[in-house]
Amino acid sequence: MNPDITLVMIVRDEEATLPRCLESVKGAVDEIVIVDTGSKDRTVETACRYTPGVYHYPWDGDFAAARNFALARANGGWILSLDADEELDPASGDLRALTGNKDGYEAYFLPLYNRAQGDGSPGQYHYVLRFFRNGCGYRFQGSIHEQVVVAYPEKTGVAAGPLIRHHTGGGRERNRKRGRNLKLLQRAAGELPAPFRQYYLGVEWLALGRPERALPCFEQALRQLTDAQLLFRLPALHHLLSCLTHLNRLDEAICLCLEECRRYPFYSDVLFAGGLLLETKGEYAAAVKWFQEALQCGRPPALFYHLEGTESFLSYFHLGHCYEQMGDHRQASGYYCRALAINPDYIYPLYNLFLLTLVEKGAVGTFECFQRAGYLSGLKQSALLADLFFEAGYPGLAAACLEAHGDSLSAPLRQHPARFHLYAGRPEQALLLFGRLAIAGGDPSSVTDEVVALILNRDFTAARSRALSLWRRPDGRSEALAQLVLISLLENGHSGLRPEKNREATVVRTVLTVVEYCLRALSTADGETARYRQLTERAVEWLTGLSPASCAALRCYLLDRAGAAGKLAMLKFGPAGGFWPCPAGRP
Repeated sequence: MNPDITLVMIVRDEEATLPRCLESVKGAVDEIVIVDTGSKDRTVETACRYTPGVYHYPWDGDFAAARNFALARANGGWILSLDADEELDPASGDLRALTGNKDGYEAYFLPLYNRAQGDGSPGQYHYVLRFFRNGCGYRFQGSIHEQVVVAYPEKTGVAAGPLIRHHTGGGRERNRKRGRNLKLLQRAAGELPAPFRQYYLGVEWLALGRPERALPCFEQALRQLTDAQLLFRLPALHHLLSCLTHLNRLDEAICLCLEECRRYPFYSDVLFAGGLLLETKGEYAAAVKWFQEALQCGRPPALFYHLEGTESFLSYFHLGHCYEQMGDHRQASGYYCRALAINPDYIYPLYNLFLLTLVEKGAVGTFECFQRAGYLSGLKQSALLADLFFEAGYPGLAAACLEAHGDSLSAPLRQHPARFHLYAGRPEQALLLFGRLAIAGGDPSSVTDEVVALILNRDFTAARSRALSLWRRPDGRSEALAQLVLISLLENGHSGLRPEKNREATVVRTVLTVVEYCLRALSTADGETARYRQLTERAVEWLTGLSPASCAALRCYLLDRAGAAGKLAMLKFGPAGGFWPCPAGRP
């Protein structure tokens, strides 16, 4: 009996991403056909671990030809097409349920979710034709940005799931592919209809950071694409608005939003985009109306290109920002809380909410408020709040934010509690934590923290040994020199060490960072602070006597602190209380 569902793929140099893709389809497909187009890494060996159906195709610059070569080797009654940087989310739907449909569908559009890795930004949803009957004339067409030809639209359905997740690769690899795609699009000038070719050219230019080149491409595509081509028209609209925004042509973008709102009055993405443009122009009251309309629209219909959250948490976040700018902090806080309640992983509202609550309730009140709200139960939010408390000058509260997550902290985060305890006036506790970490190398900033803890504990021999261990690393010598300066300052009261010119900037920045952190200990520490004060005073004296550049760096630091204090005063007392200078620039 022939397999029911066959996964077909073409790959090249995908050793790193292919296992995740193939693991995701276990149990969802019955056969896997992989065609390699000339890999130079271990892609073929990786593929052979999952399937005997691995074939080779000599690359000729034609993506459709390679995919059709793979199709010809599939035995399943249904075909699933994926790329190596994608994975199937089986929890979001069942492919086999689609094969037994009663509507006579031979092909399905599946939802694809694309999200940039690690930046916390919302992802985008759009639909792609990736699941279809084998042997019913479904073939790929187009040497670049190939698509499955839909011969009978009435036999094509739109499935709510399963979802395909796309993972964005590294910047260098993405740019390499963009350059390749531009060349292939130029070569395929007569193959693609004009609006589609212009659309794809625009996509490549925009991704390469050239909105001025992408703009005319999207303008032409949007003029020619119709509502029968929503899968292209709506992304073209989004990209055109992005180009106009990047080029600071905001009024043109707002006019385009008004025009498209008449065409799609139920489309939250366009209303959100209009609100964002008005917010950028400082027209907050008008922006509020657009965001509220976006919330009323709800999620767009299927096949509509959709930025995640325009109908919910994104609009609530920007409503909060608008009300904050208009001085209504209570309304702003309410909207930030609603955004966080809908999507706790979207942590940007937490920055604004933290500052507003800090002004209203003070540091301890803010900690207690966020604890009651549950913001300290999740690691992601707790880590952010720990950093915010520390930056605001409350290292003890920063340490408290992470107390419940000690065993689940990632490697980079494990060093944070030690730093927080150190500058909360608890060097002995910090040293215990550094000892548990047992960092043989460590990044230079963490080594600086450990050296400072040893200095404050008056263990100068161990501090000097740790600094010299960093000096042996070529990437840590400037920081190590700064640590030796700090050791001398507290041990001897002075330091004759003077960094070479090529190291001075890093040494000064490292010493200034320690000064800044020690000032936090002086203002909030719950222990003895005389050594923190001593180290701070001697470090400032050393900086003022080192060079004009170090004096300028110290001055810039003090101006930054004055600006931060001025911002808090503005929030708490309004413009009348903003007596503190907030420098617009530095000499």
